Amino acid sequence: MTRVRYNPIMAEDTPSDPQFEPDETSSETGRDDSTMIAAKVKVWFHDDDKTPVDFVLYALEQFFGFDEPKARAAVERIRKQGKAVVIEMAAIPAELARRRIAEAAADAGYPLRVEIEGGPQIV
Repeated sequence: MTRVRYNPIMAEDTPSDPQFEPDETSSETGRDDSTMIAAKVKVWFHDDDKTPVDFVLYALEQFFGFDEPKARAAVERIRKQGKAVVIEMAAIPAELARRRIAEAAADAGYPLRVEIEGGPQIV
């Protein structure tokens, strides 16, 4: 294994003009990034006759961090209503979880449908 020595001296990446002050009210995009927040979306689980409850519980616990009682309560709502919002969260982590659940369901041969409502469309 080759050891690399840490060099605390790094190139100066600040402007050489001592009067330089960045404009804090705007950015290259023309918006105030200091007030931007992540878009929230709703994650819907759909009920079906083929996906076992244990798999849905697994998905809720593994991909959304639910504990068992919270996951069971969500499953009951899904079963009673045919579909239910199980969580509202930031769009990107929600979409990543949806894709992972879809892949796990397909690998197991289950038709579980999870949909995202709201927020930006992630391709």
